[in-house]
Amino acid sequence: MTEAILRHVSIIACLAGMATAVVFFLATWHGTPTPQWMPMLIALVGGYELVQWGQSLWFKRAGR
Repeated sequence: MTEAILRHVSIIACLAGMATAVVFFLATWHGTPTPQWMPMLIALVGGYELVQWGQSLWFKRAGR
């Protein structure tokens, strides 16, 4: 049950991070000013996904 919830959270975080990154890069491309929190949010979501991916590899390797 917990793994399914974490999987859903990971999918939502991934989609939200990708959408935020697209908006940020499109705004930067067009020269529109972006809020200072936007790159930090993208990095936060990317870090979360990286940790989730690393944990899944670690648990598979450990045989859990």
